Amino acid sequence: MVQCRKGTVLNPEEKKIMGLATTSHGLVHLYEGVLPPLLPLVMAEFGADYFTMGIIVTVFSYAFGLGSLPAGILADKIGPRRLVSLYLFGAGIAGVLVLPTSSLPAYTIVMGLMGAFCSTYHPAVNTLISLGIKEKGTAFGINGIAGSIGVAVVPVLSAWIGTKLGWRAPHVFFGLIGIGLAFFSLTLPRHPTIQNGNTAQAGSLTEPEKKTPILSLTFFFLSATALGLSYKGIMTFLPTYMGQNIQLGFLEMDAVAMGGTFTTLALVSGALGQYVSGRLTDNYPVEKIYLATVCMGTLFVFVMSFSRGFLLLSASIGYAFFSFAAQPAQNFIISKYMPQHRQGLGYGTLFILSFGVGSTAAAVSGYLADLYGLQTVFYAMGFCFLASAGLALGLVLQNGKSNKS
Repeated sequence: MVQCRKGTVLNPEEKKIMGLATTSHGLVHLYEGVLPPLLPLVMAEFGADYFTMGIIVTVFSYAFGLGSLPAGILADKIGPRRLVSLYLFGAGIAGVLVLPTSSLPAYTIVMGLMGAFCSTYHPAVNTLISLGIKEKGTAFGINGIAGSIGVAVVPVLSAWIGTKLGWRAPHVFFGLIGIGLAFFSLTLPRHPTIQNGNTAQAGSLTEPEKKTPILSLTFFFLSATALGLSYKGIMTFLPTYMGQNIQLGFLEMDAVAMGGTFTTLALVSGALGQYVSGRLTDNYPVEKIYLATVCMGTLFVFVMSFSRGFLLLSASIGYAFFSFAAQPAQNFIISKYMPQHRQGLGYGTLFILSFGVGSTAAAVSGYLADLYGLQTVFYAMGFCFLASAGLALGLVLQNGKSNKS
């Protein structure tokens, strides 16, 4: 029996939702993270610099983020399951198309196409969970764990495959997995849509139309944007940064494999952060949980900016735990503040800001790295975290005022 929390067993429909959600979530982060561990290999083949590689990551991420808003609106209109199938087929085919690319412009176009198809995942699946599963906080945490596993394993998996078979091979391998999973997704029934606050689906509780707290959402969305900037800047260059600053003589690995391996070791803690946060959000004020995760993440990013060796690895583990712990809280906040028939719009807005606007940090970080070194990237991203924490504090204070009034 699959349990969502103590005393609660997922019904058959909820199991199907979680099965599709978790496998698709791990895969979307394989697509997102496939390039950073391969940067030295791609740069060597094409003679590119950090700024150019940052542009390619930005193209993927802009497409990944900018497609989220229309995807969220479509999820409200046509139902989210079909959008998940579209993502799996489209991104899978794009991954295979990397194989014949022979120039950076062609590779950039394919990565943009992949990002556009991936953009439908987060709004669609989070809408599916929000409307189709009763224990939302824990479900978001479980789904987040799957995403964290994808984020954690992609550095070592991409680096290992890339060093053995060439940098194109990881894209193709992940693409074939996506196509196979796409055919599986077609076996699931389409999920009913929500109209004007009414729901016809099992596993969802009909609730009255809620008033949207505009000021609270403003604080939240601005905080999520700053957090998205820090995430993209850090994740783009973390494998290279780790490879340059952690050396263990007894391990016979080059810098690419070393960076990918230690990045994976650090990011594994993100899965635990997702689980802990997901359990807490069902029982405690979600705004305070969100604030705590962002504040702690800020501390660890600043430590990462000046550390090397074991201290860098330890700080990266702390960063991953609290950074990924923020995500179930973010998803729960949307579920709490947005009416049922606007859930897709809420998640689309969240992800267009965090992934779309946030993707600007990849190119900016590449520019900073070329001029001042990779260490500067982590100082800059630490200040983005600090801004996010200040805005999260505003959310907590505003929520306290709303509860008193």
